[in-house]
Amino acid sequence: MNVDANESAALWRVPLRHVLAVFVGNGLEFYDFLTFSYFAVYISRTFYPSGNPSAALLATLATFGAGFLTRPVGAIIIGGMGDRVGRKPAMVFSFTLMGAAIVGLALTPSYSKIGAAAPVIVLMFRLLQGFALGGEVGPTTAFMAEAAPPHRRGLYLSMQYATQDFAVLTAGVIGTSLAALLSERQLQVWGWRAAMLVGASIVPFGIFLRRTLPETLERADHAAAPQHAPGARRWRERAR
Repeated sequence: MNVDANESAALWRVPLRHVLAVFVGNGLEFYDFLTFSYFAVYISRTFYPSGNPSAALLATLATFGAGFLTRPVGAIIIGGMGDRVGRKPAMVFSFTLMGAAIVGLALTPSYSKIGAAAPVIVLMFRLLQGFALGGEVGPTTAFMAEAAPPHRRGLYLSMQYATQDFAVLTAGVIGTSLAALLSERQLQVWGWRAAMLVGASIVPFGIFLRRTLPETLERADHAAAPQHAPGARRWRERAR
């Protein structure tokens, strides 16, 4: 029994670089999601009419909150995709959507250039961003649980949440650094966009890494099969 368990654990091991690819993607999702809130004041001045700053800020915060509405939808749809198609394609899909939302938001023209279309476009990208983030958590958590060695699953899953907190810290450091180095005008014109593009710059690399990940869904199904096989055999024997 011990020999079989050791052989099974060895087969289930995943190279550290593959696990890090999931951690990097997970952290990037939270970095970009929270960067929006850190620069909400500048975003409100960019995409909403400047006649009432308070109303513009409230509208921006409402746009930020709208991203939470699509998180359950993304969790259901992309999570179901992870169960049907595989963890790997679900993670690549959610990461690609997040990258598209970040780049699109960072490059959206201001209200002064395209008028009321600007806040509408921003809202669409925020909804897409929330959808992608909601769909990110389930497949990555399942991947970690299935890919980690049996005696290290708790550690691997805890590192997933640690990367989320590290992403929050990184977003705060970058935001503070930009605020210290740039003028108010520079932050308004391009500073907040630069903060988002910092995260977007590693999206191609992250997609490449995730495309090299092994699929763990088949392994989970294979591991679960022996647990049900004896009962199934006994049921068939009784039926005879």
